[in-house]
Amino acid sequence: MKFRFFCASLIGAGTLAFSSSVFAWGPYGHAIVADIAQEHLTPQAEKTVTALLALEDHQTLDQVASWPDTIGHIPENKGGAPKTLKWHYVDIDVSHSVYDQARDCPDHACVVEKLPEEVRILADTHASPQERLVALKWIVHLAGDIHQPLHAAERNKDMGGNAIHLTYFGNNANGHMNLHSLWDEGVIDHQANLHVGPFYSIDPVRAKQEADRLGAQITPDETKYWVQDLDSGDIHDASVSWANESHSLARTVAYAALPASKGADVGKAYTELTWPIMELRLEQAGVRLAAILNKALSH
Repeated sequence: MKFRFFCASLIGAGTLAFSSSVFAWGPYGHAIVADIAQEHLTPQAEKTVTALLALEDHQTLDQVASWPDTIGHIPENKGGAPKTLKWHYVDIDVSHSVYDQARDCPDHACVVEKLPEEVRILADTHASPQERLVALKWIVHLAGDIHQPLHAAERNKDMGGNAIHLTYFGNNANGHMNLHSLWDEGVIDHQANLHVGPFYSIDPVRAKQEADRLGAQITPDETKYWVQDLDSGDIHDASVSWANESHSLARTVAYAALPASKGADVGKAYTELTWPIMELRLEQAGVRLAAILNKALSH
């Protein structure tokens, strides 16, 4: 419990486009966030969510949580980068302490700006049900993305740790392990024994079990505290605050706790420090996702 409060204090301070080196948390992490959120929905929000999900024969939020990672992204121009790729993160260099829209997201195509945009669409009762469903799927996903520390930071243009290759407990995942993928899936895989299957398939029962375990750790006081930014301001203010939390953790933990020697094995010490933080961020993402949906669907 003491370490849990320490974590909180630190925070205060193509068709198949899946890639653990690009997207946050991996399918298990996103499913866990969605499952936690499902348990915190108000009856009114749950009714609307259920109706929207039924448009595609889905029943629960975890079924759509990773959809933005699997859609065919539309290129901005011929040979260019996928249009929606940048929506998943915001590159704030660790030399800076907080998010600055003009510097870090001048085109408004980053997670900090896109999450509020999708919330506005979902809340618009004049929008078509299909438009609102798409917005819902983006919100479920981006709420997870913005809580992954390496989706709000980079160091010397290393693409959120993608350029930092490492070995984890003697395994380099056939040469593809890097700092970003370690936070996306590596530690979760190791600590929670959640192994992603072929074509990024997951066991939804195991994901729900892990979500229930994490959910049981959340106290009413924590729930109230974690949504203060949303209660006292609008979704954009909250989005900025949550990105700044992630950025702070990237600076003070994800990067700072790496072994000094290049290529050193990352294992027990790094995991013991980072796993409680990852648990906390998944919990916060789930609670805050529910708060977003409850507020957007309150009319």
